Amino acid sequence: MHDTLRQAGPLIDQMAVAFAIAPAQADAVMRTVMPEFAWHVQTATLSRGGLADLVELLGGDHRAVTSGCLLLDEAARRDGVVILARLLGTKDASRTLAARAAQQCGVGAGQIASMLPHLAVVAIGGLALRSKTGLAEVLAQVPSLGRISRGSPHAALAGILRRRCGAGAYSPRALPRAVRRAIAGAVPSRSIIVWYVRFMLGRRAARLLRSVVLRSRAPIASVPAGH
Repeated sequence: MHDTLRQAGPLIDQMAVAFAIAPAQADAVMRTVMPEFAWHVQTATLSRGGLADLVELLGGDHRAVTSGCLLLDEAARRDGVVILARLLGTKDASRTLAARAAQQCGVGAGQIASMLPHLAVVAIGGLALRSKTGLAEVLAQVPSLGRISRGSPHAALAGILRRRCGAGAYSPRALPRAVRRAIAGAVPSRSIIVWYVRFMLGRRAARLLRSVVLRSRAPIASVPAGH
């Protein structure tokens, strides 16, 4: 996400023209929205299902990101809608993000909502390009799934993650960790530390909550009369 912002000059100019806003406003929108996407990406990796969804998104067609015609590509916009649904979950979440960004950037919430699918493609496309080397080793070990194959190594890996499968060096427990490391290698080192701290805290918090719930459900011993 940080590299995307540093290299976003041409896209900012295109956005300013396409949405009739000043380049400074387009830059402000990107700087507000991209960290939100980064947070949702990191949060997605905390669960197997979210990690599988992210892997599948990284295996999409990201040619529009490097072609220079992202804002004119209707297929890229449709991909962006899918990415938003996977990352944010609901249309209400997208609208909330647009409204929050509008307050900070001085751009209409409706305009930002229209930008979000394109920015989502930029965010995931950039992450896909930077994580390609790290994921290659894992993807190379993905076996052919025959008739249940979904047509790409990324989709196959996503299916394996969802089914909690794995073998050898990529056992069911080791595989998610390897995939997380590969994706985390595509972000700055400080972000990697934050990412893993959040992951470990998330796991511990879940365990603590589970133990509290189990204790609350435990039967209460009867107290003898007179005590």
